[in-house]
Amino acid sequence: MRPSIFDERRRDITGGADHLVSQFEYLNRSDRDEAQRVRDLIDSLFSRYPADAGDALRTRLRSVDDNEHLSAFFELVLHELLLRSKCQVLAVEPSLESTRRSPDFRAQTEAGTRFYLEATLATGRSDTQRGEDRRLDEALQAIDSVQSPDSDLFVCIEGTPAAPVNGGRLKQRLEDWLRTRNNLQITTRRNDEGTDRTKFSYEQNGVTFRITSMPRHQTHGMTERARSIAGRTLAPLSASLQVPICTAVRKKAEHYGDLDAPCVVAVNALSRFVCDDHAVDALFGTKSASFKQSAESFQNVTNRNTDGAWCGPSGPVNTRIGAVLFTKRLEPWRLGQCRARLFMNPWARKPLAEHPLAIDVCEVKDDQIHCTTGSSMAELLELPEAWPE
Repeated sequence: MRPSIFDERRRDITGGADHLVSQFEYLNRSDRDEAQRVRDLIDSLFSRYPADAGDALRTRLRSVDDNEHLSAFFELVLHELLLRSKCQVLAVEPSLESTRRSPDFRAQTEAGTRFYLEATLATGRSDTQRGEDRRLDEALQAIDSVQSPDSDLFVCIEGTPAAPVNGGRLKQRLEDWLRTRNNLQITTRRNDEGTDRTKFSYEQNGVTFRITSMPRHQTHGMTERARSIAGRTLAPLSASLQVPICTAVRKKAEHYGDLDAPCVVAVNALSRFVCDDHAVDALFGTKSASFKQSAESFQNVTNRNTDGAWCGPSGPVNTRIGAVLFTKRLEPWRLGQCRARLFMNPWARKPLAEHPLAIDVCEVKDDQIHCTTGSSMAELLELPEAWPE
């Protein structure tokens, strides 16, 4: 019998995760019924994963590095997707003659079409930015740990910490500020919207926290520890959300050289704001508008720039890729809400002879992108509505 991905232990986290708990650790320790359903599903998928590659995948699934954990989970789901699409998995990390690198899977459809499937994450975060994220989580954990039984805290974050924030000092100053305030008096003085406009501000190493306190009516007089942060906002993002997807595809395009079968690159975009339109922009180029003058009028014409993973200034590029499978925020807790789309490359050197996967398919026809609806992840995995609730 295959070992479980998870430990046989007391599930000692009764609510949500704090800011420093990794995704795997929370899933491993949570006592929520939903967490048990997610654990059961992952173990079920893992039971069908090839035994000779199982140990390495299990180690990565148990990683406290969220990107490593999500990367392994993505590969696990892709393997199941192949099986549910009636494909045969010929090899996991097959050896290639031209390079020491190996794509994740070599597979074959029922009709005999062979192809390679390679998974990657589009995080949009460099190692430096991931370090900033970690330092920000440490500061938020300090804020969330303050003694604030009668107040909810709402945190607005500006900037990112270039160096560690002194969590002890931040917590102490915030608690001192809270002690100067009498929540019962604030209740009678707050404005018509019910919001106290006085804010606490703390700045260090490039990041500023502006914190608003609001009375917690139902908990007045409670001594039991509750979460202090009730909400938080970040400064608006200026990044182009298609760029991480485009970058991920470009990196994989030259990874293995010329293969003996079509290559499908599967991209899991992790930004919470990304959508399918960003995948189209990433592959075919961002949209631009121009005006065409005729004898009687101006006509607005929509074009695409030559900044896509498949469309360069001199024409089609990265033609070694036969198709891109795109999905967004495919994570253990969100699997029931996810869909995947297969974008066929119209300029591929080795195009796919058929649609190998039972998911949405998008193809270029008459200079337009046409999509055919396939099965959702919930339908493929036979998950009930609103899973894992």
